[in-house]
Amino acid sequence: MKPAGKHIFSGTGFPIAALSEQRQLVFSDPAGLARAWELGLFYLKAPGFLDLDGARQFGRELIESSSPYRQVPQFGELEGFIALENNQQTKLALSRERWDQHYPANIAAFGRQLDEIGIAIMREVLRQSGIPEPLWDRASGGYASGGGDAFLNFVHYVTHKPDWGLRPHTDYGFVTILDATAPGLQVEVNAEFHDVPVLPGHLVINFGEALHYVTAHSSRAVGAVVHRVLSQKSINPVRRSIVYFANPDLAGMLCQFEPSGKVRGTSSVGDLFVLLEKNLTEYQ
Repeated sequence: MKPAGKHIFSGTGFPIAALSEQRQLVFSDPAGLARAWELGLFYLKAPGFLDLDGARQFGRELIESSSPYRQVPQFGELEGFIALENNQQTKLALSRERWDQHYPANIAAFGRQLDEIGIAIMREVLRQSGIPEPLWDRASGGYASGGGDAFLNFVHYVTHKPDWGLRPHTDYGFVTILDATAPGLQVEVNAEFHDVPVLPGHLVINFGEALHYVTAHSSRAVGAVVHRVLSQKSINPVRRSIVYFANPDLAGMLCQFEPSGKVRGTSSVGDLFVLLEKNLTEYQ
């Protein structure tokens, strides 16, 4: 038995959690939860129901120029097969409503497995925040009960571009679930960037700006973690990742609640994201 108050983190200093059979988020020590909420980041043991091997195989095949999924058209700026202009990322990114149409059946099912994980994490955050459960749907733009918007992205990094792997930023949404099998991710802690090593059998979870916003006046606000991916080198193995973004309804509203249930603020998701984009531009 661990001494009371001792932090049970990975060797990197980042907390580790798992999902119980009841789909509740469990840390080995309460200090781990507190640290995760402060950092806005933790490792999650990959649940047994998650078809991670099948999803990774799809991501490997997507790198090949012959993959038919590279022909998925773009839908606006966020979706489709996209090569970023100012980073090394090339990705296939689709929102939940397009999974069944454009992803193979096993990958669409994988996205819904990630929905389960994201909703479980979201509900634990709201539970810890003290916001009354009847208000969770309003606070989360519907995501806590299976609504909202979600994106499932398959990413690889092209090393012929002399640029960042991914520039420093915070995510705009609620929860990001990341599977990466190669190093490169760093997070900002106390004004310094630190490596987030690959921990076999675990996903990386980080909190975004929308979650920070809705918990800001609650009993336990969460941090939105600044992170980046280092420039990838041609001498290294191709860095691939699977990224799931849990978001509010992008056409909806967000509410800030006190534990009493009193509303302290509201914002359209669109207005909040515009403000975050402005701040990101100034940060760079």
